Amino acid sequence: MSYLFNTFLYQPIINILVLLYNSVALGDFGVAIIMLTVMVRLALYPMYHKMLHQQTLMQKLRPEMKKIQDEYKDDKEKQTKLLLELYREHKIKPFHSFLVLLIQLPILWALFRAFTNTLNGSVSNLLYSFISAPEAFNPIFLGILNLNERNVPLIILTAIVQFFQMKISSTINKPAEGQKSPMPSGNIMGGFIAVFTVFILWSLPSAVALYWLTSTLFSLGQQFVCNKTIKDAELKGNNR
Repeated sequence: MSYLFNTFLYQPIINILVLLYNSVALGDFGVAIIMLTVMVRLALYPMYHKMLHQQTLMQKLRPEMKKIQDEYKDDKEKQTKLLLELYREHKIKPFHSFLVLLIQLPILWALFRAFTNTLNGSVSNLLYSFISAPEAFNPIFLGILNLNERNVPLIILTAIVQFFQMKISSTINKPAEGQKSPMPSGNIMGGFIAVFTVFILWSLPSAVALYWLTSTLFSLGQQFVCNKTIKDAELKGNNR
């Protein structure tokens, strides 16, 4: 398992990061991190888009799901059958979100290792023959931010963006009128995620915070695109 992870995930990410640093990033490691983050998110975009789409549909179908659960609460077999039929009718795969998150974990770990180990200069033995290793990596982003050290303003900014990302996601997926959401409010969830973000990033180099911030901003944009796609589809359906 370790060999597969290193060969097909960690090592390619290291090489792409160094290639970006040597070329289009012009020796700015922060710019290379942002570019690599966007590339990874674009590669995963179809999967994430489908996950967000299905989560939104599940939220809209919650009243129907609750009706089935209440009506057949004493007949679990019938309840399960009707729920599965509802999922099939709307092309929903209940475990898709879990699979997406499962796939994301090794990628996150590979990115974390790539950022920290590259800055430490311990990756030259992992580079492909056609990629040259710099004599030393410049950890200063845009001439101001040392990516090897903790940066409190960047951590706070990342936490704030996480808060609004969770709040907007909660607003977009709010339950139908008269229905109670099974999840805490967007403010509560956003606050929890913001505190968790500060806790995690506090002991890590700001290179990781820069990745986290870039990824969260990308998620915000993706959430808006997904929501617009669903609304446009609903308008077309209502105009038929």
